[in-house]
Amino acid sequence: MPAVSDASPLILFAKIGRLNLLKHLFSEIIIPIQVRDEVTKHNDESSFLIISEIENGWIRLEEAELSPEINSMGEKLGLHKGEMYALSLAMRLNIREFLADDKMARVAARMCGLRSIGCLGVVMRGYETGIITRDDAIESIQQLVKAGLWVSPEVLAEVFTAME
Repeated sequence: MPAVSDASPLILFAKIGRLNLLKHLFSEIIIPIQVRDEVTKHNDESSFLIISEIENGWIRLEEAELSPEINSMGEKLGLHKGEMYALSLAMRLNIREFLADDKMARVAARMCGLRSIGCLGVVMRGYETGIITRDDAIESIQQLVKAGLWVSPEVLAEVFTAME
């Protein structure tokens, strides 16, 4: 199954060397050009990994027009342009899986009838489907937090408890 992604999940999974987890869970990742520009703007290893997957075709670029409804909702919720373009793209392509970590982007996705999945959700899905072990899941979450994913201690405790 394909997914449309905002920048943060791609950047974070590339930073921890786990884009392969996304590959196991999603047949392809589709991003608007605005997200591509965000995920490839740095001259670092994670940008190169993402560029490589774009060149390989697993991450597919699509032109996206910002729908007036998404633009209005996004402005009210304080979304970034990349998030709004990604939401517009998911709606246009009728792709229900939407990858984002920003809380308000996930709220907007749910308001649009999409299944919003953040990095923790991706790791949990990988664990629940047997793609990764519990130890790999815990290590991935710890690496994601070190790479910049903000997660409240309460949510981390819930996730670790759910994996027991």
